[in-house]
Amino acid sequence: MGHPDPSRAVEAVRRFNRFYARHTGALHERLHKSSLSLTEIRILHELAQHKASTAADLSRNLGLDTGYLSRLISNFQKLGLIARRKNEADGRAHLLSITPEAKAKVDEIDLHVSGDTAMLLKRLTCAEIEQLCSAMADVERLLSPARPDVETRLRGPRGGDFGWMIERHAHLCTAGRPKLHTEAFAAKLVARFLTAMQANTPRIACWVAEQDNATRIGAVMLTEASQTQACIDMLFVEPGARRRGLGERMLAAATHFAHGAGYGQVICRLEEAQEDLCGLFLHTGFTPVLDDSANLIWQRELQQLFVE
Repeated sequence: MGHPDPSRAVEAVRRFNRFYARHTGALHERLHKSSLSLTEIRILHELAQHKASTAADLSRNLGLDTGYLSRLISNFQKLGLIARRKNEADGRAHLLSITPEAKAKVDEIDLHVSGDTAMLLKRLTCAEIEQLCSAMADVERLLSPARPDVETRLRGPRGGDFGWMIERHAHLCTAGRPKLHTEAFAAKLVARFLTAMQANTPRIACWVAEQDNATRIGAVMLTEASQTQACIDMLFVEPGARRRGLGERMLAAATHFAHGAGYGQVICRLEEAQEDLCGLFLHTGFTPVLDDSANLIWQRELQQLFVE
């Protein structure tokens, strides 16, 4: 897979920023005839939602310069929008709280903004809204620093998940092969799984991993290789979500399901060695073997799962 042109990527981000600023009216820095700027509203909103209680919290959450923030807080105090009291647990800091008058102002602005946003979404279909939400979540995930404390969960597949799995697998798992080859291979695996699912075939399963903002960050499928052998396919975790134990959780879900479904062994065939996946399989008790075509297979005897 070729490397993207950095200059084109920079221009694409800047173009999106201009579009979004124009689209939301943020260029005017005034919302609904409020005397407050967008930055000032964001500060009050953080306090109103109890997402921050000190100037340090606000600076970190909003990425604001501490000197600039200090001047805004002082002005808020003069206007009666913020109350400041000494922090008994830390004499060097003060606790900030929003006054009832400011809270009412923020609530009114929130109501107007929510109404405007709802009107904006009215011209979109349900499918387009889902697409928009997914795209925005991806933008947020890709541009945010990695957070080890972010909540993740596994769920069953929904509409659109399988197409996404094919697309992500093609991007992430090329393994030195042409991208179209990888995409075709992934599509074949998914088609086989969907055919079995529509026929209500038992002993198959799929999990999608997502973050607390519903961003999809990984997936795995389990299919029947034989009466006694289950096969793991399409296992991947987005690069920014790795090193958090998510791959382990998906493998555990697959192996526990396979054991409950009566399989005696779980395998995963890799056309070429992939360092991250090989390390994951080795760490979770799988053993590497080569098949007749010299492809790498990772296998685990399920009896060991509950004996260890």
